[in-house]
Amino acid sequence: MKIEDVDFSLYVITDADVSGGRLHTEVVRLALEGGATVIQYRDKRASLRRMLDVGEELRRLCARHGATFIVNDRPDLAIALQADGVHLGPEDMPTSTVRGIVGSEMLVGVSTDDPQEAREAETDGADYIIARPVFPTRWQMEGRPTMGVEGLTRIVQAVSVPVLADGGVNRETIEQVMGAGVAGPALTTAVIGSPDPAEAARELRSMVDAHRGQPART
Repeated sequence: MKIEDVDFSLYVITDADVSGGRLHTEVVRLALEGGATVIQYRDKRASLRRMLDVGEELRRLCARHGATFIVNDRPDLAIALQADGVHLGPEDMPTSTVRGIVGSEMLVGVSTDDPQEAREAETDGADYIIARPVFPTRWQMEGRPTMGVEGLTRIVQAVSVPVLADGGVNRETIEQVMGAGVAGPALTTAVIGSPDPAEAARELRSMVDAHRGQPART
């Protein structure tokens, strides 16, 4: 998949710890109905076999809605699921190693809060960057302070690949991050943790579209 073909309007990350006991498939289906354009499948608790089963259903849901499907952490799982991409955190395999594993056709994303790390990831083959944590959140990377909009802007300016904003991004802060020049927001709690993921996704997507001067979705 080419990065130019990805719509980063609403990047949604799954997390069993914030979804209120609901299944990944349930919240993802609702998020997609509300306008999510990218789904990152993240589950730190499930067995690999369970992740394969769930991932297959999520891939089908994404295909049905024309959304991009990304697997967190695991290039082997991403390959097995024929995902569109794999996303890496600070403790995962190096970007260059993963690029060698997945080849040139699969997207590789990297999370960081540092402009130099972002530049290095791009050099090593990253297709996009998630800058995090932008604002305070209980899920922020341990030991790494929030960067704020100024830090986010530095990362956007440091690389030529798309940058997304994650960490404390919600309906109150989304205008600030979009104003920093990001490709879109990366959201977990604001959508997956909402009582109504479809409505939350719909509202946030409309805010992104409005910022870009695009007509409202019907």
